[in-house]
Amino acid sequence: MDGGTGRCLCGNVRYRFEGTPNWQVHCHCESCRRATSSPFTSFFAVDRARFGWVASTPAEYRSSPGATRAFCPRCGSQMAYQSHERSHEIDLYACTLDAPETFAATAHVHAQERLPWLRLADGLPRRYTPRRLEPGDDMGPVLDLIRTEFAYMDGVIDPPSSMHRLSLDDIARQAGAGEVWVIEERDSLIACVFLTPKADALYVGKLAVAGARRGEGLARQLIDHAAVRARARGLGALELQTRVELSANQRAFAAMGFVPAGETAHEGFDRATSRTYRRALD
Repeated sequence: MDGGTGRCLCGNVRYRFEGTPNWQVHCHCESCRRATSSPFTSFFAVDRARFGWVASTPAEYRSSPGATRAFCPRCGSQMAYQSHERSHEIDLYACTLDAPETFAATAHVHAQERLPWLRLADGLPRRYTPRRLEPGDDMGPVLDLIRTEFAYMDGVIDPPSSMHRLSLDDIARQAGAGEVWVIEERDSLIACVFLTPKADALYVGKLAVAGARRGEGLARQLIDHAAVRARARGLGALELQTRVELSANQRAFAAMGFVPAGETAHEGFDRATSRTYRRALD
């Protein structure tokens, strides 16, 4: 799609935009579903500088804090979504296009809110919105996930993983002093990560993905989210450690932009037991 036009059902509200959309996705969030009375909504975004209403101006309403939706006051067609956080661009509904067949989604977003009876078979990646845990939240599922997904390290790394000493209180303290983020799907925990601010970097720890959900890019999504959190804190890098024996982990982190930054030894060891990796942020 390179430029285009669109309209509401009755033709009262029309728009035009130039250039290629910034992104094109299917959104599964509840707010969009209720706004359109549909199981999901197909969106694309363009810079406001390349967009304009060319007939009647639509009516607007604030659908949630920091978000405004535009609709035709005559026929009620939903036309656009605008976020205060992304004031430079406007999101348009794909089916308002005069040529909706030119729309080409690249992902499903807010996939954790997908309706259970909706079956997706298009092969597109699913993007989840991580949720930050508070100290008073139930940390049991997090502890269970970490223990399950780190169990393969037993007998492989020396000394044993610190997950054996991890408690519910430890996770609650991490949620208070640092950050604990989880990805859930229909109330099931499928991934988690701990984030701890350091002087010049955000430290990434206890990154775990449910075994049945590996290969879906969930670890990368949490790492990308960690980068967002680091920038919000004014930090210029991500940092993590992995054991020297875990070569597959090292390859995975390298594929996500991390580079070696040193080695350390656990107390009582005269050899390196962990490798530090860092990823500089733009």
